[in-house]
Amino acid sequence: MKKSIVFSLTIILSLLWAIGTNHLPKIKLKDLQNKKQELSKYYSDGPILINFWNLACEPCKKEMKELDKLNIKYRDLGFDYISINIDSPRSMSKVKSYIKSQKFSFTVLSDPKAELFRKMGGKVMPFVLIADTVGQIMSRHIGYNPGDEKKLEKEIIHLLAISEDKADTLLEESEVKPPEIAPPEKPSDKTDK
Repeated sequence: MKKSIVFSLTIILSLLWAIGTNHLPKIKLKDLQNKKQELSKYYSDGPILINFWNLACEPCKKEMKELDKLNIKYRDLGFDYISINIDSPRSMSKVKSYIKSQKFSFTVLSDPKAELFRKMGGKVMPFVLIADTVGQIMSRHIGYNPGDEKKLEKEIIHLLAISEDKADTLLEESEVKPPEIAPPEKPSDKTDK
């Protein structure tokens, strides 16, 4: 009897723990101006993509450039992208310098002890979370390979509930196309007499 109660409690606690990690916590993190920001303010108006990174992570930097493009493309539709740096406080001047040099459009917050990173299940960077408007985590992505941003974009489009036509238009706008050139006119078979 005692074993079944202990087993049941273990399962219940495991489920509660799992539920807790599937939702963004109510937490305040400092921005690059050292002001505390409530994480929930960034997803209250639409879905959010959060990536965790540090300066030593080259794949993180490559991914951030692609994520910045998605942020610019979808921010007017309610999407937000927040980048959370997990470098130590001693590295903050280098982090600020790097962000400033890149002219990114997104907000950068700091998690210097990597507490949120670990709480959300992060072990390897880059680590990306996509959450809905109530902070429910919809997906997690570990690592980065060129082209991964296309999968992330599809998830964002789904969360924004953009119609297929609008999504196709947005996707086409992001692709660089050469200008269309009209084909040369063919001479007519008819001759004027």
